[in-house]
Amino acid sequence: MISIPFNGQTYILPDEIIGIDNSKYRILEMLGRGGNGSVFECENAATGETFALKVLLNLKTPRSERFEREIQVISRLSHEHIVTYITHGRMSISSASRRETRHRNRSYSSQFDVSFIIMRKADSNLREFLTQSSSPLRFEDYYGQFVGLAKALEKLHAVAMHRDIKPDNILISADVWQISDFGLCALIEETKEQLTKAEEAVGPRYWMSPEAVSKAMGLGDVINCCSDLFQLASVFWFVVTRRPPIGILTMDDWSGPPSLGQLLLDTLQHNPLRRPRSTTEFLQKLEEVKFS
Repeated sequence: MISIPFNGQTYILPDEIIGIDNSKYRILEMLGRGGNGSVFECENAATGETFALKVLLNLKTPRSERFEREIQVISRLSHEHIVTYITHGRMSISSASRRETRHRNRSYSSQFDVSFIIMRKADSNLREFLTQSSSPLRFEDYYGQFVGLAKALEKLHAVAMHRDIKPDNILISADVWQISDFGLCALIEETKEQLTKAEEAVGPRYWMSPEAVSKAMGLGDVINCCSDLFQLASVFWFVVTRRPPIGILTMDDWSGPPSLGQLLLDTLQHNPLRRPRSTTEFLQKLEEVKFS
């Protein structure tokens, strides 16, 4: 059994879980923790191959609905530059907490089912990779990754908007950069009630598009696919210059190929109508970029 503290309680996870494909996995060490759950290393009981296991522990609405949506989105996607989905399922866990009463401490326990996703395990994320690398990346090191990520985003946009693109959510697996973490996704053809409040901040801190910031301020702006393009362009700018694109930017702030810099400046426009109109248009222009 694995015991982990989360939000003032202790959760007990089983040693073994079963995916919807009936494959069995053993839960190993914890790899990371977020506001909604934890990520563990897990091992396929039959093959011994290791994967990443994401477990939802925050069951408050709309966290659980978002996690189910994340499963829905990632299970529909297959692309080299999108983190590889393996399986998902439900596991039974127990929680224990201690509450102080007037007379003595009492222990409370409960048992319930939570959802999980199993994905291909990555080596690191882009933020870690850039932090550990002191020298600038060469054009040939990042350009193919940029094109691959843009193609992955184009494929995602046939299903959903990501809304949370940042260096931490771009994983590196065997030298391939992959989009991950679809917990804030919004389906393109939304048939259910929106899972975010009108004035809720939707997006990654420091990487939010102007319209996402305005929406969080209650100004009624709409987040759409152009918002994802803004975030992706922000990450690309950061990769090349090692500086986030904050403030008024000019080509004097750029240190890469001019044609790529101009495309990113266009995509980082404050007004979404001045950006590329779609991921397909952005990708076409990206593929026309020259080194010099």
